[in-house]
Amino acid sequence: MLTIQFKDSSLCEAFYHQLLHSLDTYGGGENGIVIEKIENYTNLCINFSVIHGKEKLNRRKMVATILTNVTIKEFLPIWLNEWICDRFHFEDPYEIEAITEHAREIFFNTKHDVPLKTTFVSWQRDMFSLYDQFIKEAMRFSFDSFVRFRLRKLKYRLVEVVEKAIDEYKLEHDYQVMINTCRDYLKNHSPRIHTIHLYLNQEINMVDQNGQKVPTQQIRRWLTHDLSFEDPLPISQRVIGPLVSIAPKKLVIYPNVNMHEGLLHTILSIFEERVELQKEQKAKLIPTFLN
Repeated sequence: MLTIQFKDSSLCEAFYHQLLHSLDTYGGGENGIVIEKIENYTNLCINFSVIHGKEKLNRRKMVATILTNVTIKEFLPIWLNEWICDRFHFEDPYEIEAITEHAREIFFNTKHDVPLKTTFVSWQRDMFSLYDQFIKEAMRFSFDSFVRFRLRKLKYRLVEVVEKAIDEYKLEHDYQVMINTCRDYLKNHSPRIHTIHLYLNQEINMVDQNGQKVPTQQIRRWLTHDLSFEDPLPISQRVIGPLVSIAPKKLVIYPNVNMHEGLLHTILSIFEERVELQKEQKAKLIPTFLN
């Protein structure tokens, strides 16, 4: 009989109910799983000879799988929180929650722009291997000691996930600050040019209602320090800062397929109801005098 000792009775019960659910799925053997309380501990006792299955090896792997899944469900949020608070010293509940969500997102869903040395699938597989190699049909072990010592390296590998999550959180925070700054600027400044036409082709072009490009020197005079988001790009290559500094009452955008999607999303978020979005094919109709 395999006996797993828990200090936390609720955690023991979580394993117990998941085991019962799995046994019901795979053909029964519920009588082989019992919980017993002894002093300050709760034991989960598993009798492999009663559990249905083709081979003893399969039964052990089923138990190892359940131990893995429940451990991840219960401890991944705890470990992420510990790293965020103890190693990186975040205290604000909102920031902790936001970083945790970013960590779960980048860990569970592989992102090419946020590469990780440890993927969730490999991390889960390594945890399963530790359980599978450790448990035997006739043994007793402390779950708390197993987590503390055997899973210590797996917990440490989450540091990279938290680091990347913090980077993502800061980028998102800075982005939102930029959006709010631009909106406030538009709210508090009168339009310098009534209508701007923005062509989002491979080369981005911006002209006024008369089809004339706004002089770079003029934009430089209008730009303030608060709108210098695109430093160190030269003025001629910037888009967001110059557009906001002009504060047009109407912004007509001519998008192109699969070009500047991120930029378009940002502009729409800033200018909101001031934007008039034209059909994509019209983006090709750039005035000839721009060439």
